[in-house]
Amino acid sequence: MPTYDPFDLGVIADPYPYYSALRDESPCHHVDKRNIWVLSRYDDVFAALRNTRVFSSTQGVGYERRPVPMMIAYDPPEHTRLRRIVSGEFTPKSVARLRPRIEELVVELLDPLLDAGSVDWMSEMALPLPVWVIAELMGIPPERREDFKRWSDATVEALGGAVDLTSDERMQVEKVIGEFAQYFMGIIQERRAAAAAGDAGEDLVSLLLRANSDGEKLADGELVSFCVLLLVAGNETTTNLIGNATLALTQDPSQWREVRDDPTLVPALIEESLRFDAPIQGFFRNTLCETEVAGVTIPEDAKVMLLYGSANRDARRFEEPDQFRVRRNPRDHLAFGAGAHICLGAHLARLEAEVLAEALLRRVGRFQREGAHERTENPLLRGVARLPVSLGSR
Repeated sequence: MPTYDPFDLGVIADPYPYYSALRDESPCHHVDKRNIWVLSRYDDVFAALRNTRVFSSTQGVGYERRPVPMMIAYDPPEHTRLRRIVSGEFTPKSVARLRPRIEELVVELLDPLLDAGSVDWMSEMALPLPVWVIAELMGIPPERREDFKRWSDATVEALGGAVDLTSDERMQVEKVIGEFAQYFMGIIQERRAAAAAGDAGEDLVSLLLRANSDGEKLADGELVSFCVLLLVAGNETTTNLIGNATLALTQDPSQWREVRDDPTLVPALIEESLRFDAPIQGFFRNTLCETEVAGVTIPEDAKVMLLYGSANRDARRFEEPDQFRVRRNPRDHLAFGAGAHICLGAHLARLEAEVLAEALLRRVGRFQREGAHERTENPLLRGVARLPVSLGSR
């Protein structure tokens, strides 16, 4: 597999043939050009995700060694403490309370698209919906939504390694990320002052300023980092889920017809979309000691890419994995990771996708492609940049 490079645009455009070759020929593969190791089989990826004593997140989950004071870049016990403090706001019960407002936002975005001719599904629905939801969750005014997207894009670019950026471009990315953190620090100060004046809010930032039932709460720096993480993770993964699912359904309309004939398939549709085209194709870990995977020795302090997207197409785990089938319902996919770092916002992403699918079933009679789609070019996140469609009302 000498030609495999996760940062190559050809690989990013269609990684699945490469994944198949990796799984069959070199399941623990060293990419000489990048000096990284790549795990591609389901069992190996799953085991590594659950083994934080060997596969650590403390050097960051992107290509560069980037230790940051953020939950995603901590291992237990630090990670466990932070997750315990914030997890109560992301349980299925807590997230379900957001359904009525998400339904309103979906209708607000969907109605102007009905019978409007060709529209870009990504810019009109898949991109704004998650940003709007996260902004409302945090109590951020609507006029800052565009900033949210800009900050998220810069952070994702840095996460992907930004390997082809010039020094000036890299400095600009870092400047935007700094602006991002500074904004949230100001929000925290505002919410703390409001609470001291007796006007405690019910938005997520205000809630996280308070201690949990065990008397624990986040320090200011931890809360800023969590807000950054929530915006980026909640925005990018859900946008990519919606875009990838819509693309798959327009490529095989028979699967959408099955869902229309049986709306109880909506949850299974979401799980199959996550498996078939994982919004996160892979994250990195660094090894804390020498270890062996698939008969190959990985040295200590190596960067290892865990390919969720490949694991989800492993025929050793899933029958006919390259087929998109809404009746599959693969609840054991790794699109949200596994182990200690399993995605905290998974329930929210699923809820947004579910509400959108239900609205389409109720309000849309015709949904079809109107031209070629364009893919995003981030090596870690797989999504759609442009998807022209037309929607006819029922």
